[in-house]
Amino acid sequence: MPRPLAALHTPSFALGACLIAAIERDTRGCPLSDAERFNYYPATPMAMISWVFSGQLHLVEDSSPDAAPVLGPALPRLTLSGPQRRPTTSWSPGPVHALSAGFYPEALSRLIGRSIEPYLDQTVPLQSVADPTFISHCQAVLDTGSQAPFTTLQRVLDTLWQEPGCATQPPHLGDWLRALSTRAAHSHGGKSLRQLQRRIRDWTGQSYRDLQLYVRAEAAFVRRQEMADAGPLDLASLAADAGFADQSHMGREIRRITGLSPARFGEHLAHDEAFWYYRLIADELRSHR
Repeated sequence: MPRPLAALHTPSFALGACLIAAIERDTRGCPLSDAERFNYYPATPMAMISWVFSGQLHLVEDSSPDAAPVLGPALPRLTLSGPQRRPTTSWSPGPVHALSAGFYPEALSRLIGRSIEPYLDQTVPLQSVADPTFISHCQAVLDTGSQAPFTTLQRVLDTLWQEPGCATQPPHLGDWLRALSTRAAHSHGGKSLRQLQRRIRDWTGQSYRDLQLYVRAEAAFVRRQEMADAGPLDLASLAADAGFADQSHMGREIRRITGLSPARFGEHLAHDEAFWYYRLIADELRSHR
């Protein structure tokens, strides 16, 4: 029985300061149940542009796996999602092929010529945000359909993004936040702590303290994979290793990011097709250990 495609695409060196990664999902030709057509995603500080090449995707208004889903209308073929402070869920009524590209929020803000903060926790048609030139470039990706859309996206962005490159392997969020803080400290317009914090909020839509939550949660996920491969999972040690005050603190923040307790999250990660995104990231982490 064919399994759905779940692919993580990493950017070229030239685009490493613009894109963190892109996720491609293709369920065409795969017999999935209604439950298996959900897609669970964590809260994220990244901004996203998504292309739906085939089929439909609906946002779910309640993202808890234990709640009866309430669907929103079908998403447009081209959407922009700002940083999301809560976990999100989508559902497809049938086969679907889509690509979602994760942009550093400060980079996407430059590309669309607008602050990303008004789009915090929002998913909107790209046409309502970007200028016609940028939309036409994104439409070119949509027009590729199944023909290597990420390759087309990189070719398009090469004409729009003129910045020094960086490593192609997706960096950890802690690396990004440290680099962002350094850039803020060396920017013109004042060096006080309040001014630095304001710059980070202007660039990302969130405060430095808010962004640290994602860094800790990512560290916990990375450490969880290491510990799970080595033997029984010790949540208290996991919390300490990831920088949480204690296990309860970790539980509260992991629930904020995923909508689930660490124990329930582990169950879904192991057995639930709808948690394919998390398994994809876990496999990527293993491949770079």
